[in-house]
Amino acid sequence: MFTPLKARKKTVSLLLALVLMLSLSGLTSQGRRNITFIEEALITVVAPVQGVFQHLTRTVTSFLASAKNYQVLLEENAKLREQLAASSTLEARLTELRKENYRLREMLEFKASTDYGLVTAEVIARDSRNWFKTVTINKGSIHGIEKNMAVVTSEGLVGNVLAVSPIASQVMLLTDGRRAVGALVQRSREPGEVGIVENAPGEPGFLRMLNLPREANIQPGDTVISSGLGGIFPKGLVIGYVLETGDDEDGIQKYALIRPAANFNRLEEVFVVVPVTMPDTEGDS
Repeated sequence: MFTPLKARKKTVSLLLALVLMLSLSGLTSQGRRNITFIEEALITVVAPVQGVFQHLTRTVTSFLASAKNYQVLLEENAKLREQLAASSTLEARLTELRKENYRLREMLEFKASTDYGLVTAEVIARDSRNWFKTVTINKGSIHGIEKNMAVVTSEGLVGNVLAVSPIASQVMLLTDGRRAVGALVQRSREPGEVGIVENAPGEPGFLRMLNLPREANIQPGDTVISSGLGGIFPKGLVIGYVLETGDDEDGIQKYALIRPAANFNRLEEVFVVVPVTMPDTEGDS
């Protein structure tokens, strides 16, 4: 008995023999008008087989072409993804550079227009658990920084130096519950209406102004500035803007909710206010 493998081998051998015979008959038929009976029989038997082989060949060729095209598309897709990623990274970097350029221009304009001595510093650390309390800057005692010096941005007051090391300093923000600053309303500047600005409980990132008499001339939109009292903050630094006013729980005094002028959510560059060195005129004639 033939095994299935032997049977398949015999079938294939037979088909190949038929194809070979048909090929030979084609060679010998040159110059003849008619084909023999045997040639006709061979054509009848082999033609379907040739058709199957042709179909199989076309299918394999088509499959190989499709596989090649698929690989080309994969490679092209990968390159496009890389280009898109590079383009997105470049666009993000350009956006960041534009913002940084804008901030630096504002800082230069502020530094040129102010009468204070200013040391530029970068914020290098911030505690995520105490976001509105302290930050660390990259300037210290070797740069002339001392404890309690005021810290500002081109927008307004930030806080004061809490601790100093040779190359870095810790800054206490106005929004820290330990910090308070004497303030007054820039519009009215009435001497009897100096209040205290501190953090606003329950309003992270906002301030409140307390100790104002009920008749105080203060209203939403007013600018609040430092009063200069206390000896830490120079007079006239912008603290923030009044959002709303109201009476305290006892109804004796007035308070104001204030939006800080400085953006405490994103502090990147700041100025430390240092004493201005006056020119030595001794001995001048």
